[in-house]
Amino acid sequence: MTGENSKKSLIWVYPPNKWISNCNKTFVYGWTKPGCRLYAVCKGKIKKIKVFPNGNFAQKIKLPQKKNIVQLVQVLNGKEKTITRCVIAREQSDRSNPDRFSRGRSGLLRRHFVPPRNDMVIVIDPGHGGKEHGTHSPKGVPEKVYNLQIAKNLVQALHTTPQQWKIYLTRSTDKFVSLKDRVRFAKNKKCNLLISIHHNALPDNEDPLKHRGVGIYYTHDFVKPLGKSLLESISKSVRARHGTPLQKYGLYKRDFALTKPDFCHAVLIECGFLIHPVEGEIITQKNTQKKIVTGVKKALFTFYRRQPLK
Repeated sequence: MTGENSKKSLIWVYPPNKWISNCNKTFVYGWTKPGCRLYAVCKGKIKKIKVFPNGNFAQKIKLPQKKNIVQLVQVLNGKEKTITRCVIAREQSDRSNPDRFSRGRSGLLRRHFVPPRNDMVIVIDPGHGGKEHGTHSPKGVPEKVYNLQIAKNLVQALHTTPQQWKIYLTRSTDKFVSLKDRVRFAKNKKCNLLISIHHNALPDNEDPLKHRGVGIYYTHDFVKPLGKSLLESISKSVRARHGTPLQKYGLYKRDFALTKPDFCHAVLIECGFLIHPVEGEIITQKNTQKKIVTGVKKALFTFYRRQPLK
């Protein structure tokens, strides 16, 4: 993955673990400045990228050969000048080299490499609260309690990282916060990432023994890669502790209130089925909660190209 980052613009290229794509297609996604024109350039071929009004974009790019240099060119017409930026996915071991300039179809293009993102704003939403209990554990403890525990642990874990991310909770105590107010809070904080923490339940008349595992929910397609990373990382992290994995309930596209915002990456994490007599006991243990948090943390670092975590 490679990208170009400023305070208000960011571009990602996928696959994240390769500077040079070794397949016949790649996936570009991320944020850029609203109102811009965005193009992908592969070996001279130019493909226009659809940019949504809020600056989000996500699109597959077909590559003409097995290995390609992918350029993303952003063009934004201002009152006085045209702002043009370029991102190149390529092998680069020494990032200390100064930026070099080259002339392209859109004018003067500048090469950038990924700096550590210290400007991330993350809003973590502990589901339910106050009069809204959510589901209950086998011991009768309401879901809202465990949601808040994991959310607070996640805040603490992210604050111990080298990146000075700004992290906020939609609630830090047992109080009721409406869904509308949670979304408004995230928008007012101008967050890049919104994570809603929940524990799963089932409708009435469903057999709780047939359903278990962590589930990730999203609405917008540009969030799907992050959701997949979270699902894999959480399951793997819990397996490392208990020897058996926290099963994957799945990755689902849904129109939930906390996943519908399109001004950021918004995901809802169901940390397992609280009503399952076995899984409910496991996922409420403090050690398991820490492993879930570790899985989320590693997924974010992988997705946003941070250094590997120990």
